[in-house]
Amino acid sequence: MTTLTEVKSWLGEGWEMRWGPPPRGVSLLKEFHMADPAEVEPLCRRGEAVVVYIVASVEDLNVIYGRVKPRVTSCPTATFIRRFRWGEAAEAVKTLVEFALKVDKVPLFQINPEVVRYAGLCGEYPLLCEEPDVVVEALRRRLGRRGNPQVVQPRGGGWALDELVKVLREKIELDAAFAEVVKKVAEDPERLRMCYA
Repeated sequence: MTTLTEVKSWLGEGWEMRWGPPPRGVSLLKEFHMADPAEVEPLCRRGEAVVVYIVASVEDLNVIYGRVKPRVTSCPTATFIRRFRWGEAAEAVKTLVEFALKVDKVPLFQINPEVVRYAGLCGEYPLLCEEPDVVVEALRRRLGRRGNPQVVQPRGGGWALDELVKVLREKIELDAAFAEVVKKVAEDPERLRMCYA
């Protein structure tokens, strides 16, 4: 869990911290991937958590990054906010995306592609803006141009493998029973392939 000091340090100058929930706005993360406040309240009661939101306020639009859905909660809540001019929308959203990816280690697919498109950042984050089948086809074409039509076997450290590991860790943290599912898939991968046939 990221501490308030780490958040302040990473964001740098120009960000104001205040206690309380964020203003209304659009979420950087897809809501499906955000924790429900009821899930974190037990941590708060033990004094182990502060819910943190980072808000880039671009004119009349607030873009909000946070791992917990912004609802009423008994948890202490800190909101970091900075105002940006309309021409700084890309910088504002990029700050939130980079924080999510680099500091909180959020998997790329959890980020709302509409927010990235709105900010004009598809050139920097093409995997967010394109449909998955388009990305796969582009990779196939690129491999074909290199004269290397072989199937590439993933080796440790690849982007896709890293993303998969993040997703699996997160699922196992939320539901320990999911570890059994992963174990069964690892024991018999053909069984999983049959599900998609």
